Amino acid sequence: MRKYLKDAREKLGLTQADVAKRIGISTNYYCDIENGNRQSEMKASLLIELSTILKIPISDMLKEEKRKED
Repeated sequence: MRKYLKDAREKLGLTQADVAKRIGISTNYYCDIENGNRQSEMKASLLIELSTILKIPISDMLKEEKRKED
């Protein structure tokens, strides 16, 4: 699970549907990303979009993704 995505999203008062719509993907697909079931190695373009929407520095996201792999 990518708890850091969920925490950032909730802090901004966004739903999974809100984030998915801004990225241009389905809510189910975003839910799978947040739960770690999709994008096991997140694409750079997705990192950039999520960084912007969720206001998380890319460097922090990369650290979290590395931590997830370990």
